[in-house]
Amino acid sequence: MRAVTTFVMMFVLGAGPTLAAAQNEMAPSAQVAALKAMAGAIPLGSRVKLQVREGRRLTATLMQVTDDAIVVQRVSRVPEPPVTVQFDALVALQREEKGGFSIGKAVGIGLAAGVGAILTVFAIAFSFD
Repeated sequence: MRAVTTFVMMFVLGAGPTLAAAQNEMAPSAQVAALKAMAGAIPLGSRVKLQVREGRRLTATLMQVTDDAIVVQRVSRVPEPPVTVQFDALVALQREEKGGFSIGKAVGIGLAAGVGAILTVFAIAFSFD
């Protein structure tokens, strides 16, 4: 049993650097091309999350996609002017999907169904009198 465990440990430790080396980083030009394609596929007016190389993160509305930049308007309480972000300055771009099923929605639907069922039972009970 000890020999099997030793063999498995040696295999995992030996294959670890090989697997890590297989994941190469993209060239900057390929990354810019991928971000351009992604930005072109996002409909204008969509809310997006983006991260700039400086480390700053923004939630904004996509207004325009050009060959070398995107124009976004930051979502904030106080209106701000649109900002142009160059593709080479972008690290990440993601469309923000709103919606889903939250716990609050589930509780609300459950309460509404329960109240409706109780009122239906009362209506049936009063109709027999």
